[in-house]
Amino acid sequence: MPSARWKEIVDSIQQEITSGRRAPGERLPSEDELALKWGVSRMTAHRAMRELQRMGLVVRRPRSGTVVAAKTARRTGCVALIIHNSHDRLEMEYMRGVQSAIGDENRLVVCSSEGTAEREAHYIQRMAAETDGIILFPTCEPQNTPLLVRLVEQGIHIVCIDRAPEGVPVDACMTHNDESTRRALRSLVSEGIYPIAHFTQGDMWTSSVRERYQAYMDIMDEAGYPSPQRLCRHFPVMHARYRFSLTQLAKDALLALRHEEPDLRGVFCLNDYHLIAVLEACDELGWRVPEELEVIGYYDCVSLLPQTTRRIHRLVQQPFELGRLAAERLMQRLKGVALPFETLRLPALFHHAQHTVDGG
Repeated sequence: MPSARWKEIVDSIQQEITSGRRAPGERLPSEDELALKWGVSRMTAHRAMRELQRMGLVVRRPRSGTVVAAKTARRTGCVALIIHNSHDRLEMEYMRGVQSAIGDENRLVVCSSEGTAEREAHYIQRMAAETDGIILFPTCEPQNTPLLVRLVEQGIHIVCIDRAPEGVPVDACMTHNDESTRRALRSLVSEGIYPIAHFTQGDMWTSSVRERYQAYMDIMDEAGYPSPQRLCRHFPVMHARYRFSLTQLAKDALLALRHEEPDLRGVFCLNDYHLIAVLEACDELGWRVPEELEVIGYYDCVSLLPQTTRRIHRLVQQPFELGRLAAERLMQRLKGVALPFETLRLPALFHHAQHTVDGG
């Protein structure tokens, strides 16, 4: 549509700036040149340049024309939060924590990547141009690593939350997955809950997945179990709508594990989606939890009835505090405070199943 031509010009120039193809200080075509190149009126070209100026991407200078703005010159009063799913309770808590720390003078722009690398790359590039800084719940997909590295090198302020993409020099605010997992599993092993299987995801490039897996392996080695990888089951990443498929996979895995290891006492679940799948599988199999199988998992974003939470061991993260910590770090950077890149961690809180505490 002719009325949207100015937006096409804006998107094209924005992409050139955020990708690094146009450097700060570089002169842009004049409005007459843009009109000729795009086959539009001068008024349409003027509207596009005015929008780029509003976004803080360009600066108009007397006698020099319009040039790409230096990153330090861009101030929008907006902070971006890129998460996977804004309806997920864990991520809503991240959002609340971020909002509490950015202050009333800043506006929070929330984008949902839906956990895909393609949507994540789109929003990272867009928010790098339209906001002062980004708090990112990353997919950790390796294909987006070069983009993130390039933006950081260009001075874009990015703070990661929950996990950190490998090879990217950024601040990250995360759960202490290694220490928290070790503490919880070591406690269960000391109570005779052993051996324990581990249900996790197939990919190991996500830092939280990798850290929880390695902590599990270390504790099983420490307990003297030979070849603990035999007790691991790696499931594909699934959307919540496919949870019944995950339940079936968990059911098949439990049956196979009990056949291979009749003394199996527990299952350590990567997250609450795996945890729910294990509980539903046990229900279908007629296995009582915790009497016949102990279940422990990272529990964050689903709502369980109190009688269910009393039956399981839970590792509960602190998402509000992590969100607040990430936002405070970003605000320091936006104020020009010189800080080394750091990974800041908070422990997950370990809650024993009630039967373990009460002896019943």
